[in-house]
Amino acid sequence: MYLSVGEISKALGISIETIRHYVQEGIIAPHKNPENNYWEYSSEDFIRLSDVLFYRSVGLSIKEIKSIMNGGIPVEEIGTVMKSRRTELTNVIKEAVNMMQRLDEWEEHYQRELDMRGKFVIGPMPVGYRRSGYIDESKHIASALRECFNLEKDDWMNLSVSFCYNLAEPEKGMRKYFSFPEETRLKIGNTRMNMIEEKDDHCLITEVYYSENIEEMTAPLLSYAEENNICLQGMIYGREGTNFFKDGVRTGLYKLYAPIRTDGKKMKKRS
Repeated sequence: MYLSVGEISKALGISIETIRHYVQEGIIAPHKNPENNYWEYSSEDFIRLSDVLFYRSVGLSIKEIKSIMNGGIPVEEIGTVMKSRRTELTNVIKEAVNMMQRLDEWEEHYQRELDMRGKFVIGPMPVGYRRSGYIDESKHIASALRECFNLEKDDWMNLSVSFCYNLAEPEKGMRKYFSFPEETRLKIGNTRMNMIEEKDDHCLITEVYYSENIEEMTAPLLSYAEENNICLQGMIYGREGTNFFKDGVRTGLYKLYAPIRTDGKKMKKRS
């Protein structure tokens, strides 16, 4: 007894196109009715298709299924194919878990940044590290990175472009450099010497939109310090946060840290 492709499709709950694909791949070989030239499917074809559906349900490829069903793989070796697939799935699951962790960390950090816009708090500047020297704007950033770091794929998310600004030397402007947090997994290239540790226990902190105009970017922080009689040391540090694009141009949020004087003396005003 034979069934039509439509009847087999309905019985197995898969599309006619899928069944025909398996026929084209040579996994099943239905009988052709000589009277009407229609393909007809036997009970054996039905059973083979149910096997295909099982193998597909665990993610085996058509090539692997053909090897099992047409290649005559010994029963002792089928387990090897399945174990290989299990290993692949385990790696996929691990990567998905890592992605979820990164998303959770990003979302928490992102929300803190949004909440800090236009606000000012006093607190510590987390420990950060950088190589001595600053980014040469005339040099391609990839070349500058190679001179500083040996980066693995997952390290890029830890690296950021930071800057410092000396209020006593405004003519030097914003001085940019690559920095990374204390807990980073970055592998520092060439040498571990000439590393600068940046931290301070008492800073005036705010979140701002990035601007190449450093005075525009730091003005709200300086005004707040002046209005509240907060004595600053004179350095302002900016650390890159969430990036976004405005009119096709990449920009971002930056957290500003301005170390506070503990002796009560006010910094000298810029001339």
